[in-house]
Amino acid sequence: MSTYLSEDSIHTAISHLCRFGDTDIFPHLFELVYLSEKADEVVDQLKTYDVSNFYPSHSVEALAPKSRYGFRIANQLVMLDALLLMAGTVEIAPDLENFKAPDERFGPFSYRFENKGDGSVLKNDRTYRDWIEFQREIAKAGDIEYVVFTDIADFYQRIYFHRIENVLRSASANKGVAALLEKIIKKIRAKQSYGIPVGGTASRFIAEAVLSDFDHALEAEEYFFTRFVDDIRIYIRKGESAYRSLAFAAEVLLSEGLTLNAQKTRVVTLNQYVEYLDDEGLDAFDETQRTALEALSNSLYFEEADEPDADELASLQALNLVDLLSDLLAAESWDFGKIRSILRALRITQNAECVQFIGANLELLLPFIKDVVLLLDNLSKSGALPAEFDITPSVVGHLRVGAGRSVPVIRAWLLELFIRRITPISAKTLGEIERVSELDGRQIILINATISNIAYFRKNKTRFDQFSMFEQYALIIGATCLPKDEYDTWVDAVRGGMLQPLDKSFCDWAKSKQGKFGLVITDLANLAQTSDGQS
Repeated sequence: MSTYLSEDSIHTAISHLCRFGDTDIFPHLFELVYLSEKADEVVDQLKTYDVSNFYPSHSVEALAPKSRYGFRIANQLVMLDALLLMAGTVEIAPDLENFKAPDERFGPFSYRFENKGDGSVLKNDRTYRDWIEFQREIAKAGDIEYVVFTDIADFYQRIYFHRIENVLRSASANKGVAALLEKIIKKIRAKQSYGIPVGGTASRFIAEAVLSDFDHALEAEEYFFTRFVDDIRIYIRKGESAYRSLAFAAEVLLSEGLTLNAQKTRVVTLNQYVEYLDDEGLDAFDETQRTALEALSNSLYFEEADEPDADELASLQALNLVDLLSDLLAAESWDFGKIRSILRALRITQNAECVQFIGANLELLLPFIKDVVLLLDNLSKSGALPAEFDITPSVVGHLRVGAGRSVPVIRAWLLELFIRRITPISAKTLGEIERVSELDGRQIILINATISNIAYFRKNKTRFDQFSMFEQYALIIGATCLPKDEYDTWVDAVRGGMLQPLDKSFCDWAKSKQGKFGLVITDLANLAQTSDGQS
């Protein structure tokens, strides 16, 4: 049966991806610049495309840091797959929203759908910061004695595919779009029968819907609870048993193939809970400083981050952020949220005092390399980065051994330092960096374009079919450093063998960028500013 996506869903998906990025883990796809500039043309092509005939390509699956010594698998999709996944999700998001417990009740709090028409698809007042305030109000209830803290172990990674199918088909009458989403997710997780891609908004909506039965089960038993994604609070009133509530929650989740995280499960008194909410880990600061840092922490969880106002910015500037960062990194147990908030505060305040600290502690900061790159990039753009700044030997060293060698997402962000011209690299040094995966293979292509390595593209343009689909678009845009006649002739030759929707449109757009690769990267950075704070 033929299935078509609506113009509104495609437009919303394009606007969302361009405004908030395709992922909050990997460097963003440069193809977002193409989508931004050719949005109407893309919509015109895709609104008449029968998505029942769509066959997803593979995604890049890569190890990413999750905690100091913990990791997770993350996925980055090629442009078309990412766009159709988002557009399809937007198409049935109202159905998924209706499938969940009503948002005026106390249970599921996060990622409630509302299409605002500007690319933003999340309801206001449902941020992580709002959730903390919501809990403060709950804590004032006089009948609460204890609070259960728990979360779901490896939630995104452990969702069974058959559960996703059941939810999509039960929630929406649009079976064609549900089938499209199932097809994309199944292709992404082809090696497993479980898991959903990590890092994008579409997955968040689907994952929230998967927990609907859990929410309804707790509500039916009249448990007083609230939840932000997989972070759960159960309120124990007089006469109720914390142990029984945990057992019930565990039993419901086990029927879904999920388990509670025993290491993060604890029961606290109401007074202890109030103390936790009062400081939320920011007790060392005064109220203005705490508000500013809470705004930054909020940005790690929600697309519409509250930027500090003038007073909050001045308060942040008065803090010794470098010392705070040093103290947090010296702690035996790392608070990832706090460390990322401090790095973002350094970026917003354009604090150049951190440059020497970063250079001396790059290895320690590798789990936060995305935040470090964005910080250094902001300093570079503002002119605050010292002209002599050069950490290339250290970066290359980490790419050859250690975390930069073994963790692909860290490796991709280290290579991003060269794409953004934050630290210099020569063609000779770049040639000595081994291509470990297609993720860094794509980055290496873009670096060669950054340094206008014409010899590299002349060598590889005849090997186009040997590159993965994830790398081919990068090769096309990267080769814009070639002379115009040579470039146009080559693009016309390769486009004949490209059969996916948007391929030919992309090639035409790339030809208009001949000699302008640097502007594409600048435009991408400008597009990505809104989503740089995501987790």
